[in-house]
Amino acid sequence: MTIDSQATPGRRITVGGIAVEVIRKDIKNLHLGVYPPAGRVRVAAPMVVSDEAVRLAVIDKLGWIKRQRAQFARQPRQSEREMVNGESHYFLGQRFRLRVHAQDGPPRVALRGLATLDLFVRPGASADQREAVLLRWHRDQLKALVATLLDRWQPLLGVKVAAWGVK
Repeated sequence: MTIDSQATPGRRITVGGIAVEVIRKDIKNLHLGVYPPAGRVRVAAPMVVSDEAVRLAVIDKLGWIKRQRAQFARQPRQSEREMVNGESHYFLGQRFRLRVHAQDGPPRVALRGLATLDLFVRPGASADQREAVLLRWHRDQLKALVATLLDRWQPLLGVKVAAWGVK
């Protein structure tokens, strides 16, 4: 077992060649989780449980951890976005083909028809800059949709939202 004493607030241990993040909490039971996309392993452990007990619990579940990680590895992943013409992007669960237009003026995004997403950026804009414009547009669209959803669901649920935000 390898322990990284520099890690805070949790610690990192290595069990069977797998890095495990150990978080100490004021809880009663030990919780083990494997998280996509890369199969990150995290253990939430009670304050009173020793490092050795955590290590033994992870060893006991090592087969399950490896199966979970293998399952994540088999899942199809969306390729890295290059922000170029013809690339597929999704909005509200529907696929759109991206068309990048270089033009002077403020960057913007527009939906055209049922299948095209036009991205207007300045000439020479990098992929990161194009992605930032698209992300800002997505956030603005979500903010516009939230108001309508709140109007619909607050009366049905009998709650009143004091504040909301997009992260």
